[in-house]
Amino acid sequence: MLRLPMNRRELLRLSTLAPAAAASICWLDIVADRAWAQTGATGRKHKSCIVLFMSGGPSHSHTFDVKPKSSYKTIATSAPGVEISEHLPHVARQMHHLSLVRGMSTGDANHETAHYLMRTGFRQGTAGLDYPHFGAMAARQLVRDDTRMPNFVVLKPGSGSRQGHGAGFVGAQYAPMTMKDVGLGISNLSPPDSLEALDRRNALLGKQDERFAREYKLDAAKSKIESYRKALDLVHYQRAKEAFEIDRESEATKKLYGEGPFARQCLGARRLIEAGVPFVEVMHPQYWDTHGGAEQGQKRLSEVLDQPMAGLLTDLADRGLLETTLVVWMGEFGRDFSGGNHYAKAWTTAFAGAGIAGGRVVGRTDAKAMTVEDRPVKVADFTATIYRALDIDYKQEITVGDRPLKITDNGAAVHELFA
Repeated sequence: MLRLPMNRRELLRLSTLAPAAAASICWLDIVADRAWAQTGATGRKHKSCIVLFMSGGPSHSHTFDVKPKSSYKTIATSAPGVEISEHLPHVARQMHHLSLVRGMSTGDANHETAHYLMRTGFRQGTAGLDYPHFGAMAARQLVRDDTRMPNFVVLKPGSGSRQGHGAGFVGAQYAPMTMKDVGLGISNLSPPDSLEALDRRNALLGKQDERFAREYKLDAAKSKIESYRKALDLVHYQRAKEAFEIDRESEATKKLYGEGPFARQCLGARRLIEAGVPFVEVMHPQYWDTHGGAEQGQKRLSEVLDQPMAGLLTDLADRGLLETTLVVWMGEFGRDFSGGNHYAKAWTTAFAGAGIAGGRVVGRTDAKAMTVEDRPVKVADFTATIYRALDIDYKQEITVGDRPLKITDNGAAVHELFA
């Protein structure tokens, strides 16, 4: 009996490059030339997106909607007339790139269900369906044929819920590849002996898997086979690992982003976008759920956010990538005026790049930032805005089986954000 040097369990380790039973359908070659990465063979500029997710609920009244009676002071920004928290000085200098939606009104102040709602645009259980993360939907719509990178990557260095990260009804092939620390690169990209030996083992495994899939016809089996294929494809295209190696960056660029896990993830996100990944979600490494200590807690969290976020906007703009890259700052909800309790009736998100006109403010809240007095924006509108910026028709329906499904819950893009 043939004894394989790498058993099935060991080979399974390779599939950790994507979630179990999930892998994107188009892992593509790294394109060294930036112009090619932006335009591909067609000459068309590809849109992409970086989401900065503040899991736990950032306090809007302590960040981007600070009120006169708040414990925080405001500072002027590079956008005339727009003031934000004193603890975001680096972001303030990039405000001409960034626009605020201060009228978010979503109604769900429970962490788990609000994560799902904000990442999919639908309430959990709607119509008995599992809805896709808007990154998975974007991956489906923005599949690239000019690179061998994954279509959707989540960088999750620390705390925070992953509710809503799935691909739902668009299929597991669009689910994200998840990494804890992009700075460590991808492990297990080199086989223990040779590529030829690995291919022989994989061919034997492939025959067994195909027989199993034919006999049982399970979607999970098909997805697992696809996970193996994608992982092994990366082994063959080892140049792909270069995109995850942030140590290749100059010291000046690293200094621009600052120190710490969030800085590494933001820098890594820019490298992934530049290499051809259409959609990246970066989760802040710390939890913004500041019960009982909002004044100091939101200050500390803002200081971790400030330089990396500003560095990302600066770097994208300097490289000519902000024109085609949407940057979204968000949480699952906001907080009340004290910053200590969950609050979803009025809060703030922020947008930059990909056709967004910087320096604008849409919506207005009352003196305690707890009631939207002008221009409320619901979840479906927020999702539609992301799709519009990415040149995706947010009014379209996609057919799953024989069922037509809307990609937003009758949302309309926030038109005031666009130039």
